[in-house]
Amino acid sequence: MFRNNINIIRNIRLSNGNIYKYNNKSSFWWNRTYSTTTPPPPQEQSQSESMDEYELKIYNILQQELNPINLKIKDVSGGCGSMFSIFIESEKFKGLTMIKQHRLVNEILKDEIKKWHGLQLRTKKVNM
Repeated sequence: MFRNNINIIRNIRLSNGNIYKYNNKSSFWWNRTYSTTTPPPPQEQSQSESMDEYELKIYNILQQELNPINLKIKDVSGGCGSMFSIFIESEKFKGLTMIKQHRLVNEILKDEIKKWHGLQLRTKKVNM
């Protein structure tokens, strides 16, 4: 009787159409255990606390000129400071097309951009 149960188990057709084949060296798929614990959430850091000195300089320039409600700056060059990803959400973009928003940011950062290899820029108007 036990052998018949093994034979039945050997040929289970899974819902995706595959056939589960059991051999004596593998474990049953339904006997696997999974962890139900989750790691603690990461501690929140403000954007300015996690930036290096040059990122902080860019942050301060944009903060002063655009007074954004959301500003994220990240060095995406691997730490050498030649390429940055910037996201800005500001009320000063109200009434401006995306091209004009980008031109405004480029004008504000023109002295810094001359030193860079590239810039990933995303802007957003505040919807109020």
